Amino acid sequence: MQAFLFICLRLTIFSVLVSAVSLASAFTLSNGEEVVCPVTRNGVSGFATEIWNTYTTRTDRNPELGKAVAVMRLDANDWPTIIIDAQAYQRTAKGTPAQWDFVYFHECAHAQKPELSEIGANCAAYFEMDSRGLMGFYSFKELESAHMGMMNLPMEYGGSGPQFWHQTLQCVRKGREENLK
Repeated sequence: MQAFLFICLRLTIFSVLVSAVSLASAFTLSNGEEVVCPVTRNGVSGFATEIWNTYTTRTDRNPELGKAVAVMRLDANDWPTIIIDAQAYQRTAKGTPAQWDFVYFHECAHAQKPELSEIGANCAAYFEMDSRGLMGFYSFKELESAHMGMMNLPMEYGGSGPQFWHQTLQCVRKGREENLK
C-alpha cells in the first residue's frame, strides 16, 4: 500500500511540475518560434513577465495600455512586465504577423532597458527581427504601412507614425554604420 501511495505522490508532483512549466509564458512569433524576453534587473536575471489582458468590455481593459496594444511596466517588485491586449492580438495577428513580432520585441527592448526611448525600442525591435530572419521585404512593408497610418502620436514617438518610422530607420542606419567600423 505504501508503494502505491508513493507512486501516486510522485505522479502528483510530476503533474504539478509539468503544469507549472506549461504555464510559463512565451510569445509565439510569426514563424512559430516561441520566445521569452530575457532581462537582468538589479543583479537578478530572468524573463520579463507577460500579462495577456483579456476583457469583456472596454472598461475592463487594463488602464496601463492606454491607446496601445502593448506596454512594458515595472511591477511592484521593480520587475519588467509586458502587458499585451489579448483581444487586439486575436483580432489582428493573422493579418499583421510582422507587426506583432515588432510590438513584442519593442516592449522586450523596454523591459531590457527601461530607460530606452521609443525610437530606441523600435530600433532594437528592428535589429532583433532582422537577426532572426523576420525582417524581409514583406515584413518591412507591413511595418512601414502600419507606421504611415499613424497620424497623431505623442512627441516621444516623433509626433506622427511617418516620423516615428523615419527616425527608426535613421537609428537602424546609424547602428549598421557603427557595426561596419
